[in-house]
Amino acid sequence: MIKNYIIGSGYLSKELIKELPNSKIYTAKAFIEEIKLINKSKKKVNLIINSFFSSRNLNHLNSYKIFIEKSLSEVAIILDQINPKNIKKILYTSSSSVYGSINDKIKISDQNNRYIYSSTKLSCEMMLKNFSNKFKIDLDICRVFNLYGGDDSFSIISKLKSILRKKDEKITIYNNGNSIRDFIHVNDVSKIYSKLLLKKGSEIIDIGSGRGLRIIDLINILKIPKNKIIFKKSFTSEIPVSIANPKKLFKKIKSFKFKTIENFFKIKKRQFYHSTNKQNLIENIIPGSIIYGAGYSGTIISKQLTDFKIENISYFVDDDPKKIGRDINGINIISFDKLKKISQKSSIRNIIIAIPSLSNSNKNKLIKKLLPICSSISSLPEKSFYKIKKINFNDLNEISLDELFNKKKNDHKTPDLKNFNNKNILVTGGAGSIGTEISKQLLNYNPKKIIVLDHSEYNIYRFNKKIVDHKINLILGDIKDTDLVKKIVSKNKIDYIFHAAAYKHVKFLEENILSAVKNNILGTHSILKAIKEKKIKFIFISTDKAVKPKNILGLTKRIGELLVHFTFLEKDYQKSKYFIVRFGNVIGSDGSALPYFLDQIKKDLPIQLTDKKMQRYFMSIKEACNLVLQCTNLKNKNGIFFLDMGKPVKIFDIIKKMFNTYSHPDQKLKIKVSGNKFNEKISEKLTLDNKIKKTKINKIFYIQDRFPKKIFFEDCYNKIISAKNSFYLNKLLKKIVSTR
Repeated sequence: MIKNYIIGSGYLSKELIKELPNSKIYTAKAFIEEIKLINKSKKKVNLIINSFFSSRNLNHLNSYKIFIEKSLSEVAIILDQINPKNIKKILYTSSSSVYGSINDKIKISDQNNRYIYSSTKLSCEMMLKNFSNKFKIDLDICRVFNLYGGDDSFSIISKLKSILRKKDEKITIYNNGNSIRDFIHVNDVSKIYSKLLLKKGSEIIDIGSGRGLRIIDLINILKIPKNKIIFKKSFTSEIPVSIANPKKLFKKIKSFKFKTIENFFKIKKRQFYHSTNKQNLIENIIPGSIIYGAGYSGTIISKQLTDFKIENISYFVDDDPKKIGRDINGINIISFDKLKKISQKSSIRNIIIAIPSLSNSNKNKLIKKLLPICSSISSLPEKSFYKIKKINFNDLNEISLDELFNKKKNDHKTPDLKNFNNKNILVTGGAGSIGTEISKQLLNYNPKKIIVLDHSEYNIYRFNKKIVDHKINLILGDIKDTDLVKKIVSKNKIDYIFHAAAYKHVKFLEENILSAVKNNILGTHSILKAIKEKKIKFIFISTDKAVKPKNILGLTKRIGELLVHFTFLEKDYQKSKYFIVRFGNVIGSDGSALPYFLDQIKKDLPIQLTDKKMQRYFMSIKEACNLVLQCTNLKNKNGIFFLDMGKPVKIFDIIKKMFNTYSHPDQKLKIKVSGNKFNEKISEKLTLDNKIKKTKINKIFYIQDRFPKKIFFEDCYNKIISAKNSFYLNKLLKKIVSTR
């Protein structure tokens, strides 16, 4: 009779030894000492590897070294030292937690250490696969679902049983107990293992009953008093539905009658959730994007994306019944109802709306219909956009919040902007949200070259993933490096500079005044020095916060405006022309508060708001950048322009609209009024009582601004350059902007 070595001393091992004759339990360390004797005997043995870091200690993981030793290293030592010729079969006790455990997020909630636990289980599985394939050993990887019974004192089942016996006991429940779990008795696992050891071949097997029960339903069935349940308020990352698919198990052991929760608790038979025929997935994500719209545009986009990689598109979705069931280039066309069913089983990475002819209102309805299925939605521009160019996947835009609020957008019936034809253009801060959009739109007007300069390596990487075009040259560098900027301008014979580089986060600038001044003011001066004696059109991106500024962002941008104005009065700049363009909040920009609000809504957390009366101008990033480009076609002499952004909108109203779109049915809106900590204005203006002139372009106005005396500004500016005290700098900045 073949001897069974059970490695790991937990309660599953103790039950196994009752079921398996000629077996012995070892800790991993003790078994390592026994290996020499096993190798000498040259007799075939079975290994059942239950050794792993104890689940009961998982919430108190204080040493990664000990965790890896118990979970991986000790098993690795066993495989290194044992003679593979002596092994008949290996059974490895893995876990159902491996399903849905892989994702590509960096910041992820893992307070219960589920992801590190499950990923290490996967690593051990892979190591055993490698070993068994190398030496032709049978291996069954047993992904055990929610174990209970026997000497168990850790599972939720044992805790609920304990509560029924003890009056003073309490239990903590996560995510309101809505998780559905497949519970399997330890005796059943022991019986299944004994049968698997007799079967030849290798398999990855779900060890579970194939039916699940919602935890909160079980609590209600058992009539456990509410005062014994502590519902944890914070959300814990876990799979909502975890039910075994015992298909492969029943292929090996034909049939099996599981112990039931009803018998264990002596309750009446209940309605359970059952497994589907769909196999559980490690990475429970549809591999490619979904294209909504199986027409001409969808076909073009799919061809462009699948030319890079066939897996880039998984399905087409269309509302036309005649198209459903067909395929385009081997990709199936499915209905919206089928997409909904798929989304209930697997996560969807991205949905592309490829219907340029869709009206804004119908597009808005479609977006709201798709949001519960997938939060990442991108779309092609409207039909009129393609009067001047062909459909290209580079034109895909993530759905911006202005589309959800029915914010009127520019109709894109803009002049051809032939002034950019065959020109060399530099965009500073070019990999930020505004710089990226400017660069993207410039490509429509046949420039010779676009130099994108940015000091963020991450932003450069992100830009490179979004936009692929041979006319774009990405440079990682700092605008304060005047020599670098001079080289770029001279070497590339730059015709236009769009100066979008700036620190813009109000809170951080208030706390980092020196850095704000260096980047927003001295950085601007560096660019200006680099274009001395050149013939260049210089576009300075400003903000409504520069009008009667109160905070550091507004102060530094206003002084940037003054610096541009006074620099261009000098003889060395007579060949050039400047445009200062002011606009308010841009929906979709990196510095916008709207993504923060959205994140808080999705996490069901309170949203911090300075004041419920606070209001701001809002414009889509696409429209703002389009108008900035159009400014360069104006013949107005050097000056300040501002964009007509419509009426200001209350931030509180925007939050309510976002909440109505993105919240769950039982979710309540939570607003926390924080008060004005960062010198923010209740409302902003784009100009004072200056003389405003219309331009030939709708939505763009020209201002005859008032400036302090040049000698006063130059004296103050020299003090800014040498200042190293934040308090003194703040006073100096305010003094400059308040002087007329």
